[in-house]
Amino acid sequence: MSETEWRLLTTLTDLPSAQTLAEVLNTEGIPTRLTSDASVLGQAAPTRLYVDATQSYRARRFLLTQRQFSDEELELLATGSAGGTGGAPPE
Repeated sequence: MSETEWRLLTTLTDLPSAQTLAEVLNTEGIPTRLTSDASVLGQAAPTRLYVDATQSYRARRFLLTQRQFSDEELELLATGSAGGTGGAPPE
């Protein structure tokens, strides 16, 4: 069995946003892996999202055809609250 080759798909501003996107891709059958520069849990730091190289084209196509989420929407999905909006969903 060969080892999986990972390709960078995107870099997000924080780990919860990246985890949310990874979960969406995983439900689509696209394996993901995350690496973060955060040294403590909850720290806002760049997080890189990698996909299986054999699924790279499919993952990019999926991102282009799906609704693009703002950072605030990804935060709401990941944490259940939106920073600075009192938890109200974006309009």
